[in-house]
Amino acid sequence: MLSNLKIENIAIIESADLILDSGLNVLSGETGAGKSIIIDSISAVLGERTSKELIRTGAEKARVVAVFENISDSAKVILSELDIPENEDGSLLVSRVITRDGRNVCKINQIPVTVTILKQLGKELISIHGQHDSQNLLNPDCHYKFLDMMGDYDELYIDYLKKYTSYSELYRRFKTLSDNEEEKEKRIEFLKHEIQEIEDANIKLGEYDELCELRDMYRNSEKVISGLSKALSILSDTDDSEGVVTALFDVSKQLEHSAQHFEKLSNIHSEILDITYALSEKKDEIEDAIYECQFDPQKQQQTEERINLLYKLKGKYGETEEEILEYLEKAKTELNDLINMSNDRSEIINKLEHDKSLLLDAAEALCKARKHTASEFEVRVKHELEFLDMPNVEISTSFERCKLNPTGSDVIEFLISPNAGESLKPLAKIASGGELSRIMLAIQNVLSLRGNVSTMIFDEIDTGVSGSAAEKIAISLENVSKKFQVLCITHSAQVAAHADSHYLISKESHDEKTFTHVEKLDNFGRVSEIARIIGGVTVTELQRESAKEMLINSGKWKGIE
Repeated sequence: MLSNLKIENIAIIESADLILDSGLNVLSGETGAGKSIIIDSISAVLGERTSKELIRTGAEKARVVAVFENISDSAKVILSELDIPENEDGSLLVSRVITRDGRNVCKINQIPVTVTILKQLGKELISIHGQHDSQNLLNPDCHYKFLDMMGDYDELYIDYLKKYTSYSELYRRFKTLSDNEEEKEKRIEFLKHEIQEIEDANIKLGEYDELCELRDMYRNSEKVISGLSKALSILSDTDDSEGVVTALFDVSKQLEHSAQHFEKLSNIHSEILDITYALSEKKDEIEDAIYECQFDPQKQQQTEERINLLYKLKGKYGETEEEILEYLEKAKTELNDLINMSNDRSEIINKLEHDKSLLLDAAEALCKARKHTASEFEVRVKHELEFLDMPNVEISTSFERCKLNPTGSDVIEFLISPNAGESLKPLAKIASGGELSRIMLAIQNVLSLRGNVSTMIFDEIDTGVSGSAAEKIAISLENVSKKFQVLCITHSAQVAAHADSHYLISKESHDEKTFTHVEKLDNFGRVSEIARIIGGVTVTELQRESAKEMLINSGKWKGIE
């Protein structure tokens, strides 16, 4: 369960620290106070997609820290696979920092992880149900997901998806071969031309840079030779004078004579002699360099032509020699595949027929499993809805064959008749807002029996519901909270009255800034907040008495404090 949530600089929340309890935790407050921001913060720390726009104005970064206790076995398995040790007290610390420059710093038990890993773990910690789920309920394309969450046939679906992916890839290759035979032949000739062009060039790694350096030397050979010649003339002897090397040998000889009478000069003599020999070697190297730099128009032209060829190839196949050679290998692979496809067309057709048979069998097995799950799903959801003040509801699941796709071979849609005598119709055409909220809660209650998470969050699941139906939703949430920790954002007095813990979300403005506060209410604070929900702006004593009576009837009144 989520035991502690710390939020810093998220939207209008500068700082908030929630210490949560087990059972049913309710968050209430005026519209715009920041209740949804708390859900956004929890989503962020669970690894869901977020944005730097979530960072509070004026702050450079936002931070969310969550502490979990008594985590599920599936969450422990993920920690083990990631080699992340558990804390000594069994708790789990998860944090995420979002910065203005778009960077995310995510940690699990102080060990840095990626957002993807955070999301993988988050799915095993908390299940969030809100308005997005209701939209999925109105979209038939998503109905199969509800059955799959309840059904125990993951292996069937994985097997179908592998066969579908394999068949689709093979079919695309077949279509390329059958529908574009002329284009394929053109492609083969084009690839052959490209391969020949690259192979004829006999490219060597690093050659282009070396050639450019050589070209630069050729283009500036006169300047280079002039400088080298002047340097050599200084070092070498002439008819009129000694060069630097000869002069240094003379210096060395003089020091050698002097060192015989003055011992300290021995080191100086030795060092100068070493320098003289080294300089003599460099003089020889300069002579060799002058020879190498002799201008050769033919070599310069060959160098220019080679550079132009490589430049042309770089423009067509890659910016570096490595990329050109990689392109060559890919072209060879593609050419080989195309030639093999031409040679093995009949083999591909036979394999397509074989794979399609296997795919249809897998699709049928998946369909049967979903239909079996749908029967159980309908009974359980109907039972839940009867409790939620929809006693005459009828629910059915429609299966219509469709073209094979990644989700299966059927269009699956939930049909409902909320009142006696009405025909079954799609949810989008018949369900009111209040009915949709109850249907969503009923489905989530059914699915919770299959879940691994220890915390469930319901974001305004009671929208559009009042009176007896709201009371039944409250009782249903309370029942769920006996197995899971439940967090519920609500505008319903009935739901608030059944909470084990009640938190008030409020905001205030000062110094031209807005601040959100989270306060856990005591017994009398709950009376005031429930009375506000009942009455609105002006709260009367009668409404306070009604609020107190609701707490007494739900068994949540704790007496005088």
